[in-house]
Amino acid sequence: MIEKALIIDGYTDEPAGLGVPPYLGTYPRYAYGTLSLHKVRTNYITIDEFRKIRGKIDLNKYDAVICICGFHTPGKYLNAEPATLREFASILYKYDGIKILGGPAATKYGSSQIGGKIEDETKYKKFFDVVIEGDIDAVLNDLLTEKSIEKIDPKRYRSSYEELKDIAIRGAKLVKQHPKYPNIIVEVETYRGCSRVLSGGCSFCTEPRRFGSPKFRNEEDIVKEIHALWNEGIKYFRIGRQPCIFSYKAVDSEKEEVPTPNVGAIEKLFKGIRNVSDPKVLHVDNANPAVIARHEEESREVAKILVKYCTSGNVAAFGVESFDEKVIKVNNLLTTPEDVLKAVEIINKIGGHRGESGLPYLLPGINLLFGLKGERKETFQINFEYLKKIYDMGFMLRRINIRQVVPFFGTEITVKDVKKAEKRKKLFLWFKEKVREEIDNRMLKRVAPKGVILRDVLVEVKEREGLYFGRQFGSYPLLIGILEKNLEVGTFVDVKVVDYGRRSITGVVVKNNK
Repeated sequence: MIEKALIIDGYTDEPAGLGVPPYLGTYPRYAYGTLSLHKVRTNYITIDEFRKIRGKIDLNKYDAVICICGFHTPGKYLNAEPATLREFASILYKYDGIKILGGPAATKYGSSQIGGKIEDETKYKKFFDVVIEGDIDAVLNDLLTEKSIEKIDPKRYRSSYEELKDIAIRGAKLVKQHPKYPNIIVEVETYRGCSRVLSGGCSFCTEPRRFGSPKFRNEEDIVKEIHALWNEGIKYFRIGRQPCIFSYKAVDSEKEEVPTPNVGAIEKLFKGIRNVSDPKVLHVDNANPAVIARHEEESREVAKILVKYCTSGNVAAFGVESFDEKVIKVNNLLTTPEDVLKAVEIINKIGGHRGESGLPYLLPGINLLFGLKGERKETFQINFEYLKKIYDMGFMLRRINIRQVVPFFGTEITVKDVKKAEKRKKLFLWFKEKVREEIDNRMLKRVAPKGVILRDVLVEVKEREGLYFGRQFGSYPLLIGILEKNLEVGTFVDVKVVDYGRRSITGVVVKNNK
């Protein structure tokens, strides 16, 4: 039925998973691994590369085209333009083979639209023969086994991570087809689901509603996937595909909303990764500040493990969402302002010293979300005062992410809530500007003082003569404006910090790492 297939990666961006270059997400690798298992000859291409050769490629030489795209938390992208369902429909308009859609845009919990109003995309989904609302690997496996679209359930999730073991390893071979190879950072999954399901979860979040209580991958399986990727030439890894790295394999995760960290399992995982690879970058992502603050002893040990085995410049992103206790209560956010302050202190004390990259080893990031139920004018001032308090206490935040809530299927946030928030648009913009001017800029000077050398900065864009933009690899890398003539895009340089924007660094080259 399917002997030859093409994967078009239109990119994905979720709270627990990045897939926009330079990140390579799990969806295309799992799809590739499944196709490999069934001996399907498979090509992979990113949407940006496809656009360059669109008129030269004959799609009809493939039995199936698998399109991957979609967002839960879209951002701004320096060097990539994600695909929309509308674009995929136009690409496949004259294609005769099996059209398959995967990624967040295929589900009720995501969209392919970036910014502005989220509209119904049903008419574009109807264009596809298979719309995978479940796991892309599970559904593709069923399709390739049954050899019939009518016999499969496109909403099926894998029964356990056992189904993924071989597929994840096989999927590692995709990386050499990526146009940015080897300069890509691979997103690796540890678990999904959330302990907050016990009380219904945060009002806006799809994770507990979609996946229920946590289901963990075994340390050995994750390490084997890393080993396979390492053998394919990957040097950059992000253990980011989970709601809270401190809660990995927490023994009471199905009984407690704030589970106790499993220090032994986390050390086994990261030590195992180091035993089979020597990454240039090994970073994490999400961390629950309530877990860190309320299980201080165990969390300190986990933070020490992350400092020991990971590389510097690492960020533990805290889903704070709001410091306003009224908003916290109405939206079942659980984490208190006191939790956040305690967690910030713990991470700073253990991870605040500077490493080889030029940045501190491990710092917290804070995510704030506006448009939640119960929001009021005072909410903006409360949030600002707590950010200022963190700064005044002498701590560092690597990142403050400020965004507006998007209503997704199954959550308690409605279009009506978003319309109410639109009335506070001016307040939102005022707050964002105030944070950028009075907090972000000062934090940057603390995180990366003048004279510090930031190592291995990838030159990504030439803005104009004498000005380039680049970033280090990792979780939430700093944007660096490089004042230099005749740099080659795609090369690595070391950069000395000389000045600051509101959220970016200005630097000069001290060493060219060609």
